[in-house]
Amino acid sequence: MHTSRSIMPAVAAVTTAAALAVLGAAPVNAEPPHATPPGPSAGNGQAELAQVRAATAAYHDLEAAIADGYIRASECVPNMGYHYQRSIATTAADLDPLAPEILVYAPQAGGGMRLVAVEYAAWDPAAALFGVPFDAPHPAGGPPFHTLHAWIWQANPDGMFDPTNPNVSCR
Repeated sequence: MHTSRSIMPAVAAVTTAAALAVLGAAPVNAEPPHATPPGPSAGNGQAELAQVRAATAAYHDLEAAIADGYIRASECVPNMGYHYQRSIATTAADLDPLAPEILVYAPQAGGGMRLVAVEYAAWDPAAALFGVPFDAPHPAGGPPFHTLHAWIWQANPDGMFDPTNPNVSCR
C-alpha cells in the first residue's frame, strides 16, 4: 500500500466535504491569500501548465475522472465549483503536477459539469508548485490541508493561482 499519496477515499471525502462546507461562510470582503499571485511570468512556467492541461484533458469527461478514483468531496463552493478528490499528498515531495489531488468542476447552464481547475493538496505547510507556495488552511474553516488551485481550464481575472475565480458560478 502506497501510504504517502493515497488515503481511503471515504475518509478524504468526509474530511474535505466537512471542511469545504464552511468555506462559503468566509467574509465576502476577506482578502485572498494571494492578493498579487506569485508564480510563472509570461513564458516562464507556461510549458509546465501546458503539460498539466495535456495530462488532465481526459477529465473534461467527469465519468473518466470518477473511473480514475476521483470522488465528489463538496457541494458547489461559490467562486470555485464542485471538488472531486482522489488523494492528499503527505509531503511536498509526494506532489506530482501531472496528477492533481483534486479536480474542480463548474455546473453548466444546460446541465452537466465543466472542468475548470485542478487543485493540489498536501498536509505539508512547505508545499509549493510552479514557484507558488500553497495556501494555508482557511482560518474560518475550509480544508484542513494546504492547497493550490490552478485555473487552467477557466480564465481567472484574479490570477492563475488565486483560490477563487469570479468567473465560476454555482448557478
